[in-house]
Amino acid sequence: MKLVAPGGADDRELECLTWSARGKTSPEIAAILSLSKRTVNFHIENACRKLNVSTRTEAVARAASGRLIDP
Repeated sequence: MKLVAPGGADDRELECLTWSARGKTSPEIAAILSLSKRTVNFHIENACRKLNVSTRTEAVARAASGRLIDP
């Protein structure tokens, strides 16, 4: 069974948001997680949708304020 955060974001989405909160770009996150840049953007876009926000910055702020991530 996969753990899902209250906002509906899954582990990989939250991991991408955490790295984004720490100032990493999509290519940097991709290198860290051994993913493609497109896959990182896909996870961040899904997190944005699930958190009901429009931008990566809003997603990071909402996830941090909801204690879904620890920047």
